[in-house]
Amino acid sequence: MIADTLRGHDWLPDRTDEIPDLYVTEATSLADKIIHLHFFAGSCDWWVAELDGDRRIAFGYVNLGDDQNAEWGYTDLTERRGIVIHARLVIERDLGWEPTRFADLR
Repeated sequence: MIADTLRGHDWLPDRTDEIPDLYVTEATSLADKIIHLHFFAGSCDWWVAELDGDRRIAFGYVNLGDDQNAEWGYTDLTERRGIVIHARLVIERDLGWEPTRFADLR
């Protein structure tokens, strides 16, 4: 996959078993959800709170560069992995990311 070559690092960390499965944190307020992964490209950000590791479907918060339209929802990480913008920009995983409570992001 060309995006993987441009990225130069693994799309997901070696271990994802510490990330809750989908719906496990349903009773947790959005502010208190722990964000386990952060992906970005330009001014766009994807923060992952839950993950179906087999299907690579994530639940989290997405901001595509417009705070007014940012929202919680589901995203297909396999689709995001393959995106290449202008032949050279790809979505990157924040390699230095540490799990962080959503309310503490800003």
